[in-house]
Amino acid sequence: MEEKAYFDVVFVVLVYKNIDVLADFFVSLKLPYTYKVIVVNSFYDEDSKSRCQTVANNNDADFIPVPNKGYSTGNNIGCKHALDNYDFKFLMVANSDVIIHDFSYLSRIQNNRAVIAPDTKMITKKRQNPNIPFKSCLYLKLIDWSYRYDKPIYMTFAHIVNRVYREWVVLMTKILRIDMFKIFSAHGSFIIFTYQAAKDLFPIFNNQMFLYNEELYLAYNCKLHNIPLYYTRKLKLTHLEGASSTPSSNSWANHKQSYSELQRWLDEHKTIF
Repeated sequence: MEEKAYFDVVFVVLVYKNIDVLADFFVSLKLPYTYKVIVVNSFYDEDSKSRCQTVANNNDADFIPVPNKGYSTGNNIGCKHALDNYDFKFLMVANSDVIIHDFSYLSRIQNNRAVIAPDTKMITKKRQNPNIPFKSCLYLKLIDWSYRYDKPIYMTFAHIVNRVYREWVVLMTKILRIDMFKIFSAHGSFIIFTYQAAKDLFPIFNNQMFLYNEELYLAYNCKLHNIPLYYTRKLKLTHLEGASSTPSSNSWANHKQSYSELQRWLDEHKTIF
């Protein structure tokens, strides 16, 4: 049996439509680690597919074209390719519209079985991680009400509540000089898995969820497999956000569909949760 190539880091980068940000992603990869990139192209049109393959080939990345079946399916395909073909210490599931800054702290992470959320900020400096610092009944109830009663305003309230939690937790970690701590959920734009965590969690995401609520699913999937999820302020990146979304993909129907599937899955495991 042929020995798998080893890399410190394997990236799975899901791309839809916008190829320019993928080129910028490769420019930002100035890491002091060996790495391999797997580009998964969710089909938009032949032109974008061809340009995506060219960028991947020019950067010695694996290229996997797939039908556009959403975030979960595309990333699961990329993660399977990584597990089947490579040995690695970390698997990083990344949007194409992220810019990596300082990842030197990665060498200090010795956890064998963990999921890690970096310090992710938008270009407006709005913080996206820790996505959900801890499991809050108020936050989860507001999210549930927003879908149950078709009231997006409840989701707005939920995000306000969670932002207060997030900023308070981050402030306390700075005061107490805590570099890494356990959280409930990581933002989906960039998630780091140790090899064993990726293997144990696979399929990492729910293929029935086209878009949105993947972070909640992953949080519960980690709980199901007893895998801790951490946030560290020492790994820094910028999420440009919106580079691959469209008004149709951002529809309330997509939000509701994914949440309904999440609730169905949770009902199947209600004895655990």
